[in-house]
Amino acid sequence: MVKRTKDEAEHEEQSYDDSDIDVSSTDDEELQEEEKIDEEDEVVNVDFDFYNLNPTVDFHATKNFLRQLFQDDAVFFPLSELADLILEEGHVGTTIKADGIESDPFSIISVLNITNNLKSKAMQELTKYYIEKTSKNTQFNVILRQLFSPSSKHKVGLIFSQRLVNMPVETVPPLYSMLLEEMEKSEQREKEYNFDYFLIPSRVAKLVASVADKEIDDEDETTARKRKKKDSALPAEYDYVHYEDEQLEQNALHYGYFEFTNKNVEADARRVFNDYGIEPQMNLILINKASLAKAVAQMANKYPYVA
Repeated sequence: MVKRTKDEAEHEEQSYDDSDIDVSSTDDEELQEEEKIDEEDEVVNVDFDFYNLNPTVDFHATKNFLRQLFQDDAVFFPLSELADLILEEGHVGTTIKADGIESDPFSIISVLNITNNLKSKAMQELTKYYIEKTSKNTQFNVILRQLFSPSSKHKVGLIFSQRLVNMPVETVPPLYSMLLEEMEKSEQREKEYNFDYFLIPSRVAKLVASVADKEIDDEDETTARKRKKKDSALPAEYDYVHYEDEQLEQNALHYGYFEFTNKNVEADARRVFNDYGIEPQMNLILINKASLAKAVAQMANKYPYVA
């Protein structure tokens, strides 16, 4: 997988403009045949291009991806500062776009050096947040406290990997593979990218019983008590927002699902053609360097990308 440079993208656009091919004429018979195609059966083919991070073009999209990641808890963080850290000039990372280098990214991956940025306000707020969220997961919490300590001998990187909801998971393995390769080959490898551990924030969707349906069904207190007892005995069900998290979790030192602090949207409002409400939760994954490489190989095997 090779990224496209700005010069290559501009040259290709110029080539299209200078083309002598007439695309305006269409055979009537072919047009009539196309109109008969059922919209539900149509397949939209999109050509994805991989680019280096662009601080100027990608800034606002990166802030939106941060809001998507943190949901209503995004108000706790200086998103502009976080976006600047993610898109820092010369930083390793990749975006996926479909309309040229100046367009907004559909996907992004980058890595932040937590160890080297502990004094920044953005990183202080972020590490404080993760410590608070893992407070009931003792082992996980203790390890994070050690890794976030200024005296820690271990280097930890935070992988920021986000995409639009309709982006195919098959585009993810190349992003991770390029990230690992860039960190290994970077001139700043020893100073910036020689990580021992990686922290990967993501999201899951917790399926919860519909409050509206309960109110309709529970006509008396006895029925309500029986339902409450039954619901409390059922195991929680989750759906991955990012399917590649399954491979990351299988190789992780620790991972956990945590509720967001702010919940401004009721779970029932997120119902989409099902009987359950959907409650977004944070998924936090801690993985070491060797295990990350193993997980990426498993991703590529399960979700092969065909250019």
